[in-house]
Amino acid sequence: MLGLNVVFIWAEFIPFFATDFISWFDAGLDSIRVPLTIVEFIAIGTLFVDLVVRYDSIKLKFRIFHVASVVICVCGFLFKAFIYFLHSAYLS
Repeated sequence: MLGLNVVFIWAEFIPFFATDFISWFDAGLDSIRVPLTIVEFIAIGTLFVDLVVRYDSIKLKFRIFHVASVVICVCGFLFKAFIYFLHSAYLS
């Protein structure tokens, strides 16, 4: 999921860097964008529930990393959903 967030940020905000590769890669993802978003939503929900249920059992030194990773994934998903919703709303 973090890799998908990197691809999204790369394609949306810095497309001038390695334009051929990111265009090719993002075009390949466009054909499976909806199923990928559904799977990502399920995975992020699972990560969030896992964080809430196991919060006390996570070792203290890993807790900050674990929480930060889940926060990055959740915020990235919400940001991507908002951007793609606006993009599709302007196209129609």
